[in-house]
Amino acid sequence: MTERASGHGGVPRALSTFVGRKELLAELRRRIGAAPLITLTGVGGGGKTRLALELAAQVHRAYDDGVRVVELASARGGDPELLAQVVSSAVGVPDQATTTPLETLVDYLRPRQVLLVLDNCEHLVEPVAHLVRAVLGAAPGVRVLATSRARLRVPGEVLVMVPPLDVPAEDAPLDLDYESVALLVDRAEASVPGWRVTPENWPDVVRVLRRVSGIPLAIEQAVVRMRSMPVSLLADRLDDVMRVLTANDTTAVEHHQTMAALIDWSHAHCTPAERLLWARLSVFEGGFSLPAAEAVCAGDGLAADEVADALAGLLDKSIALPAADRSRYHLLEPLRQYGAARLRSAGEVRDLRLRHQEYFRREAARLAESFVGRNEAALLAAVDADIANHRVVLADLIGNPDTAHAGLQMSVDLARTRWYTYAGRLPEERLWLGRALAVVPETADPLRASAIALDAWIALCLGVERELVARRVDEADALAREVGGPLPAVTFVRGAYAVLALGAVEGVELLRQAHEEFGALGPDFAVDHHLAHILLTVSLVLLGTREQAEQAAEDFFATCERLGAQWGLSWAHWCSGVVETRWGDPERALGVLLEGLRVQRAIHDKWGPVWTIEALGWAYARVGDGYSAARMLGLANGLHRVTGVRVDGLVPFAWVAAQAIARARAVLGDDEYARAYSVRAESVDQALTVVLDEVAPPEPDRRPGGLTPAEWNVARLVGDGLSNPEVATRLVISPATVHTHLTRIYRKLDIANRHQLITLLASMAD
Repeated sequence: MTERASGHGGVPRALSTFVGRKELLAELRRRIGAAPLITLTGVGGGGKTRLALELAAQVHRAYDDGVRVVELASARGGDPELLAQVVSSAVGVPDQATTTPLETLVDYLRPRQVLLVLDNCEHLVEPVAHLVRAVLGAAPGVRVLATSRARLRVPGEVLVMVPPLDVPAEDAPLDLDYESVALLVDRAEASVPGWRVTPENWPDVVRVLRRVSGIPLAIEQAVVRMRSMPVSLLADRLDDVMRVLTANDTTAVEHHQTMAALIDWSHAHCTPAERLLWARLSVFEGGFSLPAAEAVCAGDGLAADEVADALAGLLDKSIALPAADRSRYHLLEPLRQYGAARLRSAGEVRDLRLRHQEYFRREAARLAESFVGRNEAALLAAVDADIANHRVVLADLIGNPDTAHAGLQMSVDLARTRWYTYAGRLPEERLWLGRALAVVPETADPLRASAIALDAWIALCLGVERELVARRVDEADALAREVGGPLPAVTFVRGAYAVLALGAVEGVELLRQAHEEFGALGPDFAVDHHLAHILLTVSLVLLGTREQAEQAAEDFFATCERLGAQWGLSWAHWCSGVVETRWGDPERALGVLLEGLRVQRAIHDKWGPVWTIEALGWAYARVGDGYSAARMLGLANGLHRVTGVRVDGLVPFAWVAAQAIARARAVLGDDEYARAYSVRAESVDQALTVVLDEVAPPEPDRRPGGLTPAEWNVARLVGDGLSNPEVATRLVISPATVHTHLTRIYRKLDIANRHQLITLLASMAD
């Protein structure tokens, strides 16, 4: 089992020990550099995923751009565009709305050295093969490691069978070096208090391992039984169950017989309520919460108040697995597939799909209408947790003419939550809106007009060609006039286009009007009202007078503090920081902007940091620190490619940025500016680390001799004992730049060498 937190070079950190496979890992390490595609295949539950992640963790340093792991078990339907979006999202591909998802993915990977791990491909063999062929044909530095029970049939594919773990012979002496023994001992010692392998129980351990054929998932399921029975009784019962369940089956291979038999046995030891719940939980994609399970799975033999107890039983049997905080749960893929087969046998698939659809339709609407401020981060996290479920429901709704209008409504609801913006997945939002609009009749419908307005807003954020955005805005406006009555979403996008695409102050009043119109609609539209307030404040900060900007920023800050809206508060910091940069104290602006950036990192915002890092460049330029200004502007420019957020293409931003660039160039000169500007980050998280952990300035009174923030960072690292090359690596600059900074530092502090600098800093610390 893995969790999302990054472990080694982008590989999810494992929550359990990796056991065995030493020779196979050594072989794979030798082959992976030469083979463009390695597919690990074998029986379900055989450890393919765990092996792939362990291999990736061991070899990640060989890839300059790291490892990207893409879990495909929850990707359904074989839709090539959606598959490319799912892969792009996991890889961190920039959101470019002017190309197809696959073209964007290929363009992103073309110059990179990446190990791409595609996990659980067997249900998407053809679309995955098409994607892999496109990537490998264009990106020579990419290697693909896939796990699949079926080969992909891509030229150059190397198929590697992942065998079961080795098991001891019936009469083998006690030996803990067998892979299967090591796994059983590791898991049993962790979950069965006091249990140990002894000479007395060794024969029964061997019997258990031989009956489960060394299949890792089967071993882990067997260990669950050891919580409630001695290993001798477990061995006896396994002997019986395997004989009964495989006696008349002469067609299946041994390992499939073993796995099916053991899962059948687990199923037989469940209560009727647990069996029903197991089958019905298979309808979820990417996991589920208890409220979702109660809403979707209850009924027809399973009361809502019985779901929690049945789930507890599945957790006790390790059929369902919990998140660390037990807010969500999931089934391992072989067990989910087993449950899905049971659901089909019971004839319940259609009913459960409809319940699943209804629940997530209502959930999308609830999330869009539940904003009160202090719950902002929780609402965004809720969309994020269930995005795989939302995707499958959207695909089902839009793919059926009878439910296409409901699909459009759900697309709009999810867009209104702002998750796609927050998560940096705006092209996916356009994909769903575009598909829904294409199948819903072109009538004068307020929902259709609002959807087109949303699409225009996303296109504007993505830097789509201005004329295309203008046509989309006009289309939404024409529909709004035909419908009659105010449509705040259309008013909003007209104002946003005027401000951001044209730099026209007239757009401010349209945004003010949209803010008022959303407010008049009541609490169900509080999130839209809040977004309009954000953009209204941004527009006044950029296009208004000093007095207007200061008042707007102050009012918005107070509103966000009253609401407790964390995402909004990060924008309040941005607005206040830009006001200080343009008309006030740029040193203070740095602190305000950095605090906003810390908020953005805390809530995992993937969109706002691009704007904030850009604004930091403006503030550093006003301070006179041309080097830090160039670095921030360079980082922001690189993040345009990573996220697709085109701040530099928005007219008011371009005006302020041009002034900052001119100031920085005047301080540094063109060559030094270009060197500092060349810093890049491959992800928002990496950029946040550079800015907040390595560049963020201390309080001004801690910097001796008038050192700039950039000079202070170099001095501080030298004081910690780092060499020039080590400082350069830490700060992502050249050793020559470190030398230049040190020369200036020595002059400002009236010292002669490195030793004196270290002594001075040590005395300051005392």
